[in-house]
Amino acid sequence: MATTKTRRRKPKRYQPIVKLPPLPDDQLEGLRSSISVNGVKVPIIIDEKKQIIDGWHRKMIADELEYDCPEIVEEGLTDEDKRTLARALNLARRQLNQDQKRQVIADQLIETPSRSNRWIAKQLGVSHPTVGSVREELEATGKIDQLAEVIGENGKRYKNSNERYTPNHKPLKDTGRTKEEKQQRLAAATLIHGDCREELKNLRTNSADLAFFDPPYPEVRKRSGDYPKIKEADWFDLMKDVVVQAKRIVKPTGSCVIVLQPNYESLGKMRLWLWDFVSWAGREWNLIQDSYWWATDAMPLAGTSRKHGLMRQSVKMCVWLGSPDCYRDQDAVLWTPAQKTLADTYSQRFQGDDRLRKGPAGRTYRQARFARALDERGGTTPFNLLPISCGASIGGREGHPAATPYDLASWWCRYLLPSNGVLIDAFCGSGTSLVAGLDNAAKKVIGIDRVSKYLRTAKRWIGS
Repeated sequence: MATTKTRRRKPKRYQPIVKLPPLPDDQLEGLRSSISVNGVKVPIIIDEKKQIIDGWHRKMIADELEYDCPEIVEEGLTDEDKRTLARALNLARRQLNQDQKRQVIADQLIETPSRSNRWIAKQLGVSHPTVGSVREELEATGKIDQLAEVIGENGKRYKNSNERYTPNHKPLKDTGRTKEEKQQRLAAATLIHGDCREELKNLRTNSADLAFFDPPYPEVRKRSGDYPKIKEADWFDLMKDVVVQAKRIVKPTGSCVIVLQPNYESLGKMRLWLWDFVSWAGREWNLIQDSYWWATDAMPLAGTSRKHGLMRQSVKMCVWLGSPDCYRDQDAVLWTPAQKTLADTYSQRFQGDDRLRKGPAGRTYRQARFARALDERGGTTPFNLLPISCGASIGGREGHPAATPYDLASWWCRYLLPSNGVLIDAFCGSGTSLVAGLDNAAKKVIGIDRVSKYLRTAKRWIGS
């Protein structure tokens, strides 16, 4: 008896309405198994012409298995609306990695460059800072026009593309400066939009007195998306170039200070990049002294819970590089003495007490010498741990994800920047270090950053 072979129906190959990453084989097989048991539970979306907007994988598998496939018909959509909807649904449902998600956002930006970041974020269901970050990259590579007219959510049109995601500026406090003084400050500041690795090469050798950097840290992704996550190896390549250039640009009597904080690989296991970098930089240039910033208002994070029992992370290293005899003005950063110290200093019994005493560690001292030094200098020698709050970071009020505290930048400027000196910052962000430099008698400040909107914040702050 002859047997008849049943031929499996060859599925029709459907193409998505927009370019999207194909489903990985394991996910495709999982979807096929689910549909074979349960059928198609999520309707596909089509237009009046039966063109599939969303669900082409489901439709392909349903045809292959000869199953019914429920449909939702979207009428009256423009081609742009269809593609936007397709991207939004895939971003919501698909297991895309970060690079794939950013590519979907980039495709949307290239198609609708005149739409604001908030509008695109709302349509795709992503954060508007992420859209802003992707737009910055596209503008930097020339894939979209940086000065394209932009249509906001309310229909308002902007000529400068960066205005679409710049927050509403709060009025700056009146500094009491005259118009001429503000213009002089702006004239003393050079703001450069670009990659610091390239822009530093254009600065003259031995032209700066202080390089103050607060760069992004490796393996950290900021919520704003303006500064994408950078891997440790890439971070080392970047910072080695920056240090070599800074050593060339800074005068032989100058210094370089780099603010860095270590981070975890996982809770209870620290990454070692900070110590590797300090070791390299110390050999490449010279580590003048180990110095630290204690953020006294640092918040307790996940590791401090009872489950993990770790301590609060609140200390950053200020990597101080330069020659052993670099310029420094200790008198400008003396600490205010404690009340007891002041009382002891001006008491008659200590003013005349020249007896040689021995401390608990075996070191000798004379109380009268302490008293006379404090009286003459007007303060006490600072410790190498600077207790400075990070909560009052002035530049951070306009959205910068990691603004440097003004008091920290100002302290280092008072200590290491001579009057009429020149300060450079290769990661200037919203301009904290530049403002601190000008406030401490710098004749010129130079700031470099890859995000133009923060340079505009810096310009407003400098000229206030």
